[in-house]
Amino acid sequence: MTVLATALVPTALLAQNLTLATRGQPAAYTIVRPVAASASQIHAAEELQAFTEQMTGVRLPIVTDEEALPTKAILLGETRYTAQILGGPADTTALGEDGFRIKSCPPHLVILGGPLRGTLYGVYEVLERFGGCHWYTTWHSVIPNLDAWTIPPVDQTQKPAFAMRESFWFDMFDGDLAARNKCNGNAMRLGDKHGGKVRFGGGLFVHTANVLCPPEEFFVTHPEYFSEINGKRVKDQTQLCLTNPDVLKIVTSRVLERIRKDPGAKLFSVSQNDWLNFCTCTACKAIDDREQSHAGTMITFVNQVAEAVEKEFPDVWIETLAYQYTRKPPRTVHPRHNVVPRLCSIECDFSRPLDQSTFAQNRTFVDEIRGWSAMTDKLYVWDYVTNFNNYIGPFPNVLALQGNARFFRDNHVVGVFEEGAYQGRHADFAELKAWLLAKWLWNPDLPAEPLLDQFFADYYGAAAPFVRRYFNELHAFYNDPVAKPLCIYDDIANPVIPDDFYARAARLWQQAEAAVKDSPAHAYNVRMGAIPVMYARLGRSPAFDVWVTGDARRYDAALEQRKLASDLLARFKEAGNIRISESLQRHEDTLARWAALAKPVPHTAIGQTRAIVEDTLLSLGNRGTWGDTVADPLAEDGSAMKLYNTHYEWCTTLPFSRVAFDAGRTYRIRMRVRVEKEPGKQGEAFWAGVYDPKNKKGYGEIDRKTADITDGYQWYDVAEWVPQRDHYFWIGPGRFDKQGGATSAIQAIYIDKLELLRVD
Repeated sequence: MTVLATALVPTALLAQNLTLATRGQPAAYTIVRPVAASASQIHAAEELQAFTEQMTGVRLPIVTDEEALPTKAILLGETRYTAQILGGPADTTALGEDGFRIKSCPPHLVILGGPLRGTLYGVYEVLERFGGCHWYTTWHSVIPNLDAWTIPPVDQTQKPAFAMRESFWFDMFDGDLAARNKCNGNAMRLGDKHGGKVRFGGGLFVHTANVLCPPEEFFVTHPEYFSEINGKRVKDQTQLCLTNPDVLKIVTSRVLERIRKDPGAKLFSVSQNDWLNFCTCTACKAIDDREQSHAGTMITFVNQVAEAVEKEFPDVWIETLAYQYTRKPPRTVHPRHNVVPRLCSIECDFSRPLDQSTFAQNRTFVDEIRGWSAMTDKLYVWDYVTNFNNYIGPFPNVLALQGNARFFRDNHVVGVFEEGAYQGRHADFAELKAWLLAKWLWNPDLPAEPLLDQFFADYYGAAAPFVRRYFNELHAFYNDPVAKPLCIYDDIANPVIPDDFYARAARLWQQAEAAVKDSPAHAYNVRMGAIPVMYARLGRSPAFDVWVTGDARRYDAALEQRKLASDLLARFKEAGNIRISESLQRHEDTLARWAALAKPVPHTAIGQTRAIVEDTLLSLGNRGTWGDTVADPLAEDGSAMKLYNTHYEWCTTLPFSRVAFDAGRTYRIRMRVRVEKEPGKQGEAFWAGVYDPKNKKGYGEIDRKTADITDGYQWYDVAEWVPQRDHYFWIGPGRFDKQGGATSAIQAIYIDKLELLRVD
């Protein structure tokens, strides 16, 4: 929260402006810092000096408070003159680590802040608010040319809404950019000169169960340390048995070891792995049943670790996750005062503020955050602000960001992690979102429209009206959270945003580019800003990987597709660091597809009525967790897609948008699959079919029981039907109960290839 305070000073003095520098004249003001200044206070003086010179051409001298008070001074931090000039105490204790006070005391200016970050943040506030300096990205800042830099009368105190502020976007990791926008999160490259950061130590940053008690080390000799699922301890995709006393000893000991090696860190995470499979042994189940939440065992366990840590390190906090199955707060067990629960919003709708959406998961999340905030004063939130499948696809969530920050502040959250496109720049409005989040994590009440107007004007220049029109239209589509939620793993083909909008949007970006053709800096921003529209248009257009047609026409990529692919590749090369998706394989596969489109391989116009689809052309969800492409000497080409027994949904698909086929004709699809059975178990080996999402209709859904499966690869007919472009083939491992793969009748299935045949 930002707090404003105006002291009682004589009216005549309040009316005086302070002209800090005038172009072409000698320096009138001197920067004064404490002789025992911290690294960040020294940096604050240097930043004030450098940007003043950049704005006015005047270089202000820097001295320490060992010297006599200059006639006109800008005092930074608690100098020996500060209290005298303020006419009262200059204690920064109430300002905390990051807060500051800016006060004009003619002829002097006081920027009072603590030695950690407050003084530095106060300098940046003066530069931004009164100098017009704005730092949007590492490559685009606005530092105005001023004939004179004048400060109006001011007496303002600011403290941040959140103690930890992490705008987790690729460019905001830069230490200078983060500090200038008052971010202090763990991932940012903030050094001593920036005042450091609120840091996780010892390599313990979320999902640490397997780090602290690895199943590779302990499972063979002590399976009881890990999750019991349906009476069986499991090694793969496991969690810890949180009621086992030996597990508590191991984890506590290893946490303490890491703190001793990294005692300067504030936070160390003791948290669940990034999957389900919580322990259901008698002891764990008893606590969870009593607490009506699986957070019961988690908080009970973490509290015991934190109690031991406090005895040796009273200022260290132990973080844990309220995530997936632990989101619901426990009924009676409360986190200790040195435990930090971090609530995660991953399942929610992000089209509007979390507490304003009627989506079911949002309503649940609202209840959960209120429950956690009632039992702790150290609640953190992990929020999600991008589409992780398609970083560079349109994701219209900007108008929800401020409301979310206010909602977190009003529910007493003290640390916010806003996970964006962290692996590369130029995701959908990435620069705007990262900057806005930094502003609102400091002060959620800053009005939105002035910030938006400022960013569009400064970042896009003369192109701003065209980009703003696109922005406004894009954000108008998600108007029904129940029927049309904006989720963080949406497909680019989601019909909520229609194709005709992207055609209009392309024209707007072309107009935008023309408007800034003579401004290289703005032209670059426009070229990169247009990438999401280009990506969506190309992603929705036919780009055939598979050919199965009896028609003699040449099914080739249209000229427009080839041009889009070439243009996207050129812009990626120009930028140098863009990531399409959180999945590296998806990123690389997409780039390879663009390269093939940009330089298509000539082929004959003779139709083929049969096609083989190798496993490498299939799409796989959650690669590495649900399955992976593996070498398999039993497969005809030595490669297969292996699906683990950890998830039985439709893991693998072949979208028919990637298949060239003759409309209105009948086709048959079959697959070559082998099954690794679980010895001694009977059940479903796999299920497969073709799905029509438009009509919510399936074709040829089959399932095979392990009793009917022979060893080695076999061909299985799946469906015979008339395909359309939005249909897709799917396959998943055999279904089992919700307790996890321990109840599956198989160890894995392997897909060698599919065959597509036109039958009429």
